[in-house]
Amino acid sequence: MLLNNIKIAFRNLGKRKGFALINIVGLSLGLWCTLLIALWIADEVAKDRFHKKGDRIGLVMTNIESEEGEISTWGQTGYPVAEALEEQIPEVEMAVRRSGPREAILRVDEKSMGADVVGADAGFFDLFSFPLKEGQVSKCLNGLKNIVLSEELEAIYFPNGNAVGKMVELMLDETSEPFLVTGVFKKIPGQSTLQFDAVVPIDNFLPMNNKSWGNTWMNTYLLQKENASLEAIGRKIKHLPEKAGDDTFRTLSVQPLEDNYLYSKFENGQAVGGNIDYVILFAIIALFTLLIACFNFINLTTAWAVKRSKEVGIKKVLGAGRGSLLGQFFTESVVLVVLSVGVAVLLAVLTMPMFNTITEKELSVDFTDGHLYGILGGIALATVLLSGLYPAFSLASFKGVTALNEKLKGNRGENLLRKSLVVFQFCLCMVMITGTLVVYLQLRFVQNKNLGIDRENIIYMPIDQETWLQSRTIKAELANYSGIQDVSSASSNFIDIGGTTSDPVWEGGNPQDGQKWFSILTVDFELTEMLDIPIREGRNFSPEFTTDTLNYLVNEEAVKAMGLQDPIGKSLSFWGDEGGKIVGVTDNFHFASLHHAIGPMIIRCRPTQTYLFYVKTAPGRTTDALAHMEEVHDKFSALPFTYHFLDEAIERGYKQEQKVQQLAGTFAVLAIIISCLGLFGLAMFTAHQRIREIAVRKVLGANVAGLFRLLSKDFMKLIAIAMLISLPFAWYLMNDWIQGFAYRIDIEWWMFALAGSILLGIALLTVSYQTIKVATTNPTKSLRME
Repeated sequence: MLLNNIKIAFRNLGKRKGFALINIVGLSLGLWCTLLIALWIADEVAKDRFHKKGDRIGLVMTNIESEEGEISTWGQTGYPVAEALEEQIPEVEMAVRRSGPREAILRVDEKSMGADVVGADAGFFDLFSFPLKEGQVSKCLNGLKNIVLSEELEAIYFPNGNAVGKMVELMLDETSEPFLVTGVFKKIPGQSTLQFDAVVPIDNFLPMNNKSWGNTWMNTYLLQKENASLEAIGRKIKHLPEKAGDDTFRTLSVQPLEDNYLYSKFENGQAVGGNIDYVILFAIIALFTLLIACFNFINLTTAWAVKRSKEVGIKKVLGAGRGSLLGQFFTESVVLVVLSVGVAVLLAVLTMPMFNTITEKELSVDFTDGHLYGILGGIALATVLLSGLYPAFSLASFKGVTALNEKLKGNRGENLLRKSLVVFQFCLCMVMITGTLVVYLQLRFVQNKNLGIDRENIIYMPIDQETWLQSRTIKAELANYSGIQDVSSASSNFIDIGGTTSDPVWEGGNPQDGQKWFSILTVDFELTEMLDIPIREGRNFSPEFTTDTLNYLVNEEAVKAMGLQDPIGKSLSFWGDEGGKIVGVTDNFHFASLHHAIGPMIIRCRPTQTYLFYVKTAPGRTTDALAHMEEVHDKFSALPFTYHFLDEAIERGYKQEQKVQQLAGTFAVLAIIISCLGLFGLAMFTAHQRIREIAVRKVLGANVAGLFRLLSKDFMKLIAIAMLISLPFAWYLMNDWIQGFAYRIDIEWWMFALAGSILLGIALLTVSYQTIKVATTNPTKSLRME
């Protein structure tokens, strides 16, 4: 019977090609969208979950409570934390410190190139599952000048293999030292949030004041013992800084490593979100899109069921039971879904490169991966159950004698359900259009906002370890070129200056006021002038004042935080600097994402501690200037020439939001297309049902415009209702999202009006073809059918 039902299903689909095409296209688009998002979600959820000991690894967090009682939390700690954990917390089996990746120069004989190097404790490869291809896990990081390379670097420097025991030159900062290769690790999985090219002992990375509890510059991980729990350890380590380091300003907590990627946003010491927000958002979008596609199927199937009433009636009269009819109609649904799944997989394969470009991932439709079939099976099963059960029961429930009546129409319940589904579909579309529009407007606001710095014609390029030693000479050569107006350098890219410090001490400060936190920017003399940062009080840095390499500029927020009425000339010191004074106060300018309000900043003039060249090109000479910059770079460095435009880098700082806009916009268009396909099918059905009525009206003098209004008004009413229902939901969701920006647009009524007009216009165009086609049909041809 199953084979027979499949044959009948294909035969019926062949008889109703328009119905089949609309359903297959709609379901395929919905399944395609769902499949792409499902693969993306699977990759997001898998981050950092490949470590064998992952369920016992915790990341130690630092917490600081402000004067207002708000708790700030971040994942960096001070150097002594790891030792204190192992000595004072019995439930901790081991603790491992790790620094962030730093760009270094790796040289073997005449071959040199840049590499991302991390510093780590000896237990790094024991704690994390980065398998060694060569070397011993327990010994590879025991010596201060040991280095463990990636197998990719081994292939470059030691093409014959056997790198262990060989020497390499590693240049960190201004020094170049020999390191002994003691291990080679295999390719790091893409699911790892930590990517690096080499590992050295962490003491090679120690900055000034490296062993203070307050200098939080590294990550500390702990491994709980088998019978312990991270929750209990978190309670025990809370006041460890005070007990072990006499540090009363901060407390510690612990977060499971496997949760850190998804839950990296903290409020008052509690994880409240992060990448999980985007996972939930796109899971909802996938569900909505799939529901829209399934509702289309239900609507069209139940609407066109009238055309199959005689088939059902005859089969029932001939003895067909309800079970056999259910089997037949359900088989038809399964066939449609299977065909749609095939089309969706083909679309996913074809569009995956574009999807990877937007999401910056390396996803693929891997037919050898069992997880793919699990995802496809789950999506297909959900689709069959959502779209197939109700139509099958609806068709099989026709009474035999009634079903033979060709005037059979859907009952009131089905008509109400059909209208409700149309309203629900377009509610979802309205929310998605509004969301895409608000995200676009907020990003445009971000891109056009005056940041308080001149970002036009500004290029920055890294100062690598080879060019660092010649930076003064390089700067002079660049400044002498006619296509370059100014040259300077800084420690940051003005997109993410990085962490804050509470170390500064200033004249007139009161220790009883509690710790104050400042962002630190290190610059060369000319940078603030090049970026046109206004000086509100005092003066700018100048080479004419030799002591300026000890002095500081502060922004307005820093003056408020310090509580100074007359800051000029006040002494300021931190990080071992002594004798410096505040020589100027700048206007507030944005040095981080607009997600955050402008905070206190201290600018220090330390030319030898800057690692980015900043170049301002003459108008219209950017191409020439870049060619000269590359020529000068190649004269002093064997590394590839790299550069960035400041304005483009600022825009890239909102890449997460840009991804949301691109993906949400794409899926909103898909949702509209799917909904409009269903609307087109319903319009076609309605027009076919009323074809004789329209013919009579035309004979009695009705014009095309009047008939168009007659046929389209019911659909327009449903869409108008959908728009009204969706407004509060759209406003709530967008208002909640936009609160993540300290500087944001106002959500206004016209945004919803524009989104509604777009939706209404598209829907009107969708139904217009069928309604105009029927309205312009010769009435004699329609009446002859009677």
